[in-house]
Amino acid sequence: MVQKICIILLWLTILQPLARASDDSLKVVGPFQHGRLSIYLIESPASQSRPYLTLDAALHNGSAIIHENNSQTLWIENRSDTDLFIQSAAIIKGGQQDRMIASDMIVPTHDTSRDLRVYCVEKGRSTKRGTEPIETFSAAPEIAPLNHLRRVAQNELTGKLLDPHIAGLTAPDPEQAKLFASLQALPEFNRVDDAAQESIWKDVSTVQSGLSRVLKDSITRNASPTSLELTLEHPSLAAERNRFEHDLMTVASANTQSIGAIFVIDGHIIGGDIYGSHQLFAAMWPKLLRSLITESLLTPPSEIKTKALPSTDDILNYLDASHHGKMAQQQVNERTMTEVSESETSYRFDTRDSKFQTVIHTALLPH
Repeated sequence: MVQKICIILLWLTILQPLARASDDSLKVVGPFQHGRLSIYLIESPASQSRPYLTLDAALHNGSAIIHENNSQTLWIENRSDTDLFIQSAAIIKGGQQDRMIASDMIVPTHDTSRDLRVYCVEKGRSTKRGTEPIETFSAAPEIAPLNHLRRVAQNELTGKLLDPHIAGLTAPDPEQAKLFASLQALPEFNRVDDAAQESIWKDVSTVQSGLSRVLKDSITRNASPTSLELTLEHPSLAAERNRFEHDLMTVASANTQSIGAIFVIDGHIIGGDIYGSHQLFAAMWPKLLRSLITESLLTPPSEIKTKALPSTDDILNYLDASHHGKMAQQQVNERTMTEVSESETSYRFDTRDSKFQTVIHTALLPH
C-alpha cells in the first residue's frame, strides 16, 4: 500500500504543471528600427538580480571548458563561482566539428561533470582546423540565425506535444516503455533524432546559399566550407551587420529596465527572447542581434507582404496568446526545467531555475 501511495504521489508531481510567469507587469517600448527590422523592448519594473555567467564569457575567460566527445553529447565544466546559463541554439566553435546546443541549461557553480546535448553544424570535418584545439571548444559567439534551426534544436521537447506518453501526462503503457528503452540502447548517431540532424544540415545549407545570394559573395570560401560558424564570420556578412548594429546594438544596455525584446520584420512578429534580469538580457543581446540581422537578410522581401508595424498593445496580446495551447515539459537537469506551450501562432519555451523556482529565459518562436 505504501508503495502504491508513493507511485501516485510521483505521478501527481509529474502531472502538476509549472506555474506560469505573468506578463501583466510588463511594458513594451519601441519600436527601434533599421531597415525592415524593428525591435520592441520588454520592460519589467522588478526583474531578478541573481547573476548568471553566459557561455561565451565563460569560454573567453577560461571558467568554462567544453570537452570533445566525438558524439552528440559533450562534457562541460563550470569552474567559476557563478552559475552558468547556456542558451539553446548557441553555436560552439572548435573540437572535431562545430556544434549547436540543444537545450537551455543551467550548470551550477563548480560542476565539472555535466553532459551537454548538441547537434553538428559542420558536416564532414573530424580533424584539427588550423590552430584551434581539437579536444575542446574555444568560443560561442553566435546563436543559430534561422528560427527553424532554433525550433529543431528543441525537437526533443516540442515532440512531447505530439505524444502525451512521452510528455509525462499519462503513464506509458508497458509496450511503449519497452520501445523507448530499446531506442536508448541504439548507437548515438543511429537514434530516431538523426532526422533532426539531417534537418539541421539542410538548414545550414539554406543559410549559406541564401547569404551568398543576398551578399553576392561566396560565403563558404573559408577553411571549412560546411561550417555554419565560419559562414557567420565572413567579412561580407560582418559589413552588413555593422550597418544594423550602429542603430540597434545599444538599445538593450541603454534601457536599464529592459529584460527582453520582440522581433518584427516587415511588420510581422517573428518571435522574441525575454530573460529574468536586465543583466542577462544585456549580456545576451549582441548574439541575439547578430542572429536576428542574419535572419532578416535571409527573408526575401518578395516572400513577405509588408504590413503596418504592430502597436505596443499588439505585442502584449502576442505575449498573452503565447501562454495558451498544448503544453509539455522537460527536466534537463536538476537545476533546469523547460516548459513548452504551442499556441496558434508560436511556440513558447519557458526555462526555469529549479533551485529558485524562477523563469530565467523565455524564447518565442513561430510555427
